[in-house]
Parts: sequence; structure tokens; C-alpha cells
Amino acid sequence: MSVAYLLELNPATVVPYLLGLDLSPVGKEALGRVLQGLAEHGDAFMGDPQRRLQPGSDCFRVEWVFRDTEQMVFHSLHFIVSDASAAYGVLRVEYVEAFSSPLPWPGA
Repeated sequence: MSVAYLLELNPATVVPYLLGLDLSPVGKEALGRVLQGLAEHGDAFMGDPQRRLQPGSDCFRVEWVFRDTEQMVFHSLHFIVSDASAAYGVLRVEYVEAFSSPLPWPGA
């Protein structure tokens, strides 16, 4: 059974970065689903020792790809997440970096 966590975003770095991404309304909805997925599947990410920044670290990394179908762009997000407060039901995104790539889509 998986636990859904409250996902906290670092207000000084992560929130402004995500708000500054060039996303259409459709892309913003997709980003919302990414963040929801991160919160819902936190146990799986935390339980994978290969995701830890180093052994014993309270931080792990997650890469997530989504597409903005309105702008026809793929976005790859790289998150660094702290599970120091996971016992209280909270995961905190400490860092995020995005890469985007316009790709030819079938039928485009």
C-alpha cells in the first residue's frame, strides 16, 4: 500500500522556478499531474536506494517527463526531494531543473 504525501515546494527556489516555466494551460495541468504523481508515489521513490544522492542521505532524485500538447514540447523535470519529514507525511522538493525539447510529433 502506498502512502500519499503532502508535497511541499521550496518557496524561495522551486515555486518561482516552476511559475516561470513557459507552459500553456494544458502544460500547467500536466505539471500539476506530475506533482500529484510525485506525492502519490513517494514511497516507491524513497524506497529505491539508487535514487539517493548518497547512502544515508535524506534526499533523493526523481526525473519526470511530460508533454505540453498545446505547445508540442516535451519537458523533462529533475527534482531533488527531501524525505526528512516523511514520518509526518511531508515530502519537500528542494530543487528542480527543467529541460524542454520541441520534437516532431506523429501527425504534426
